[in-house]
Amino acid sequence: MGFAIPTYYAWMLYTTNVKQNVATWMMVFVLDLLGLVLAWRGGNKKPYLQIGWAMAAFLIFVVVATSDQPSVWRWTEYSSTALVVVAIVLWITLDALRAQWAYMTAMWISFVPLMKDYWSEPQPGTLWLWLLTIVSCLFVVLGAEKRDFANIFVAVGAGLLNVVITAIILIR
Repeated sequence: MGFAIPTYYAWMLYTTNVKQNVATWMMVFVLDLLGLVLAWRGGNKKPYLQIGWAMAAFLIFVVVATSDQPSVWRWTEYSSTALVVVAIVLWITLDALRAQWAYMTAMWISFVPLMKDYWSEPQPGTLWLWLLTIVSCLFVVLGAEKRDFANIFVAVGAGLLNVVITAIILIR
């Protein structure tokens, strides 16, 4: 599900050419790749959700980058980049589990523009994407061999993020 849902979203972007920011999707790919590495290094030996997200984010990035979309760097991309650097430094100097806090903060910051856009102009047609992502996060938590930080932190944090986006769509 972690791969199929966002990959279908990539297909939708490809067929509809909805305006997207190349810089944002590049940052999402970098974040998903970092999340995969940190989960693995932190002790999660079956980070299937992160693998699916990283592969799908790469596909979305490719679709957006090859469709004449703008690449605009705003405070969110700069903040996320800075937090990626913090996460890597924490990982190298301390451990991957502590680095996941910086990673999760970067993930939430990277979604602020989307939340703002959805608040201004809700897109109920994307509700399926956020709901199915919540379900995939729940599956990861419920199916984790161990319910420790390494195995469920990313799924819980991402699940909550998707709950917020879903709430914005439903409220607006």
